Amino acid sequence: MPNLMSVLKVISLLLFFSGVYSQENKYTRKNKTAKIIQYTADKCYSRSIIYKDGCIYTGNSNGSLYATKLKNGLSKNLLKNKKFEEMRDIEFSENFLFGMQSGTFGLLAKVDTSKFIEFVSPASSMWIGTFLDGMDFYGNTGFIMGDPKDGFFSLFRSDNGGNSWIPCEGKVESYEGEAGFAASGTTVHVMNDSTFIFVSGGKKSRFFKTTDKGKTWKITSIPYMTSESSGAFSICMISDQIGVIVGGDYANPDLCLNTCFYTDDGGEFWMNAEEQTRGYRSCVIEVNGVFYACGTSGIDYSIDFGVSWKSFANGNYFSLCTDNQSLYATIPNGSFQIFDLIKLK
Repeated sequence: MPNLMSVLKVISLLLFFSGVYSQENKYTRKNKTAKIIQYTADKCYSRSIIYKDGCIYTGNSNGSLYATKLKNGLSKNLLKNKKFEEMRDIEFSENFLFGMQSGTFGLLAKVDTSKFIEFVSPASSMWIGTFLDGMDFYGNTGFIMGDPKDGFFSLFRSDNGGNSWIPCEGKVESYEGEAGFAASGTTVHVMNDSTFIFVSGGKKSRFFKTTDKGKTWKITSIPYMTSESSGAFSICMISDQIGVIVGGDYANPDLCLNTCFYTDDGGEFWMNAEEQTRGYRSCVIEVNGVFYACGTSGIDYSIDFGVSWKSFANGNYFSLCTDNQSLYATIPNGSFQIFDLIKLK
């Protein structure tokens, strides 16, 4: 017979999700079209987008780093340094914006957005031959994850706002064919000054979590299909317990199978969504109780913590961000779209 704690846990989960499902039809959408802002004439696209203080920042496929004022649509390239071939992720640490290059060696740009002064870090010897997948900050605490090197994931942390980086103490061994996907810079997340998480994909997909700045790691398998193009591409944890992972197979982007998993126990176990997204998804975020996930076939949304997904917009999208008033989604040709958010009643 099941013990009392197991029974109580099942009852609490049923009550929790019954409250979620009761709101399934209680929401409104203001519009089904979206305003498009083109911030550059260059034929580029952005894998990473951030909102701050009335500006949208985009790190682009041609190595540029643009700031666009939403009030008037004026944009400016903050990064004139020609060393950067492509921006895979951008993140804020206090008033400094960091842009991350992947490729044969990792490189960071640091921009003072209040003065538009650019600093470029020297190429770290730690990052030579390392493909960096994503970074994140919580205050002065930073975390960077890169593809495996010599059989171990490349994991780095910063305690001074990104001014310097050191390898994490705990080594995490990788499986053959396992790596990270730098599709939107959202495979990593710093939850607080000591808790980091990241996800992997490829021939093995896993969820990794540390609560001691990378000294020790707890690892859970994610049941994605195994191939070089499949796996987890983005994670969004909204609490210590509740989170969503999206991905799929970018080589078969219309395949609506095993694209989304969700957890309600902090990542101990990942459950397959009952209604999947409409194919491969590269980025997932949450705002005001609604999850949004984008990919090459559009944007989907979930109001039940990733259990089921519905269509939000059609098109080819790379990355998402929000200011709690609107949803911003990057599209081809140096542009992004602005959508009204779904309002839960």
